[in-house]
Amino acid sequence: MNQPKLVHFSDKDLDGESCFLLSRLAFPSREMDLRGVTPYTVNQEVQRFLEEELSREMDVVITDVSVNEEVAALIQKKVKQGHSLRLIDHHPTALPLAASYDWANVIIEDSGKKTSATSLYYAYLVNQGLLAPSGVLSDYVELVRSFDTWDWDASGNIRANQLNLLFYMVERNVFVQDVISRLREDGPDQDQFVFNEVESVLIYTEEKRMDEFEQKKLKQMKHVEVEIDLAKTRTFQVGVVFLEQYHSTTGNFLCKNDEQIDFVAMLDPGKGRISFRTIKDDVDLAVIAQHYGGGGHPKASGCSFTGVTMKAFVYPALQVHTSQR
Repeated sequence: MNQPKLVHFSDKDLDGESCFLLSRLAFPSREMDLRGVTPYTVNQEVQRFLEEELSREMDVVITDVSVNEEVAALIQKKVKQGHSLRLIDHHPTALPLAASYDWANVIIEDSGKKTSATSLYYAYLVNQGLLAPSGVLSDYVELVRSFDTWDWDASGNIRANQLNLLFYMVERNVFVQDVISRLREDGPDQDQFVFNEVESVLIYTEEKRMDEFEQKKLKQMKHVEVEIDLAKTRTFQVGVVFLEQYHSTTGNFLCKNDEQIDFVAMLDPGKGRISFRTIKDDVDLAVIAQHYGGGGHPKASGCSFTGVTMKAFVYPALQVHTSQR
């Protein structure tokens, strides 16, 4: 009997793409449709799929992104009609879905550790008997989790950061095929995910380039006061910089090296997005991003360019830049 086609939506970063890797490993002979989305496109993409493409010969999985209430209500309707849909996420802004719908599995922390979509999906597949755990696979999943939650910075597990660097350096299909081939290996000497010689050279070169890049962005960053009306109005000291890549590592570097700012706002005009990062415990970026129509984690979140966010972050940064010339 043929298995239903797997339609898998996931984010396009390392955590989201690693969920695709797990699907490939768990279902090597199954027909599947892997669709990369972002937090900014997922609602439109999933809604269109549900309305125009969904059939009973499909299993649908959504990982590392959540949906708004309108799309959630549509998913619930399809589930009641007998369709198979499941959402697995780890972002705090997705918790209301888990409280309202059985098909939504949202876990922020497990056994004292922050979770990632990859770690949650891995646990789900293993618990369902769909994927056999192995040493090298568990190590890879932990590297992804450690980077995505930024635990690697505290633990000193630099391999997690190096994996993310490699992910963005290598052509995506090459990365996927190389990683899958290693994750399928199992044996007494295969309990750790190891970079090969070529990858190690690439990573070393990129780390050196990153050092110069981060120093350059530190000099370019502008200080802007932003008043945000949350539970109570608060004025934040925000470091604003134009940045199209390496938001996690560079954002963390900027926060560590400028104690005056509460958080950094990294502007990506090409994608129309703003990424937020902080290292301060009294700043909840999940709440701030949600205020601007976005979402994410307490220390890492984002939103889109809108009239409101342009006025709050972009225009003041440009004015500061002009006044300092």
